[in-house]
Amino acid sequence: MKIWRHLLTLFVLVSLLLTACDTSTLSPAGATPGTGSTGASEEANMASGNVEIWHFWGSPARRTAIRRVVAICEDQLPGIDITETFKPWGDIWTANIAAVAAGSGMPDIIVEDRPLLPQRARDQIVMDLQPYIDRDNFNTTDYWPFTWQETLYEGDSYGIPFETDVRVLIWNKQALADVGLDPEQPPTTWDELETYADALDVQNEDGSYARVGFFPLWNAGVEFWARTNGWQQVVDGEPNYNDPAFIETLQWIKDWVDRYGGWQELQNFKASYGSPPNDIFMSGAVPMVVDVAGYLSQLNFYRPQAQLADGSSTAMEWGISYIPYREERANWSGGFALAIPQGAENPDAAWEVIKCMAGPEGQASWSRDTLAIPTLQTLADDPVLTADPYWEEIMNVMQDSQGSTYVPEYPNFTQEVNTRYEQVWTGELTPEQMAEQAQQAIDDVMAQNQQ
Repeated sequence: MKIWRHLLTLFVLVSLLLTACDTSTLSPAGATPGTGSTGASEEANMASGNVEIWHFWGSPARRTAIRRVVAICEDQLPGIDITETFKPWGDIWTANIAAVAAGSGMPDIIVEDRPLLPQRARDQIVMDLQPYIDRDNFNTTDYWPFTWQETLYEGDSYGIPFETDVRVLIWNKQALADVGLDPEQPPTTWDELETYADALDVQNEDGSYARVGFFPLWNAGVEFWARTNGWQQVVDGEPNYNDPAFIETLQWIKDWVDRYGGWQELQNFKASYGSPPNDIFMSGAVPMVVDVAGYLSQLNFYRPQAQLADGSSTAMEWGISYIPYREERANWSGGFALAIPQGAENPDAAWEVIKCMAGPEGQASWSRDTLAIPTLQTLADDPVLTADPYWEEIMNVMQDSQGSTYVPEYPNFTQEVNTRYEQVWTGELTPEQMAEQAQQAIDDVMAQNQQ
């Protein structure tokens, strides 16, 4: 099983050597002993056996990227044989919860949605990693503080941050130029965003849309936009939805829905496109989108064509910037952590694999391939990443971001808004009604759980 991985490791090293002027540039920034604890400890040398990791990275670019990380770690940990298993998004976590409940069938490592780790810990779905962390003097201060904080439950860590993200505005430069907009100057405010969309929209004779200039909910949620309107999701430990800034944001998005003919029309439009390279942006159907910075790796991989006004096509050029705002620049970062499910067969070896994957070499490889933001802060200065023309702006946008706040009295409080959003978009509820209902439902559960 390891033969192809050793060949892949050799291929990666040769590829990097061919693209680097000096072999010293291949070392991840901050790759010092103890950073992420990837050094060969006595425990690492003794670890052996099979380790299965579940992930949801099935696209060609990301599947290759995770296999490269696995190859690196198998090379560092010769006694461990690592199997990476793809599970569809969403199914991966329900399958693991079911396996833990049954007492068998869980992987040794799972890629967890990092903001949900405290809930997984509370429900005893994943193991407490603090004993390993303390034993190995694992350096936790190297990670972005909010990414580490999200792994904690009652003071102990239940996962090691592997990647984080940040959303950026991405625009098709040729599309902007074709309608007389400056392709180097993106919209920076809500008002400018609407003005740009006015210029970019293309309607058919029947009134339907051949091109949608922009729609705020495609690949970004309401909360992202509300933050740019000065809203705070949690105030003094309590969710804060019945708030004027949040309600104003709901109304702003409802106006976008109405602009394009209603919720069902938008659903039908998006459904007519697929996954990369046939998605709404690469196909030219939506020339401005908000998406995670890692989407740029998909653009680099597929190199889509831009259709010009004269009917010809050329290699698409794109730019990135921060999310347009109403009151202030803001963002939110999610991301993932590596955790060990309760009942895993080989937790000791799994821990050594996690240290490798979430350490400098593992994260550097992953981030170079995917443009996901490494959770090790020193890798922001990785020489390969900083050579990317968009990396400086990604790091600039990262300064606007914040993580999630765990609310122990109601960890799933967002479900009360998520299940009501569509009623706003279809007109069944006004923004005020939705916010009041959601807040009351949250408050009721909070009060019950505080008794």
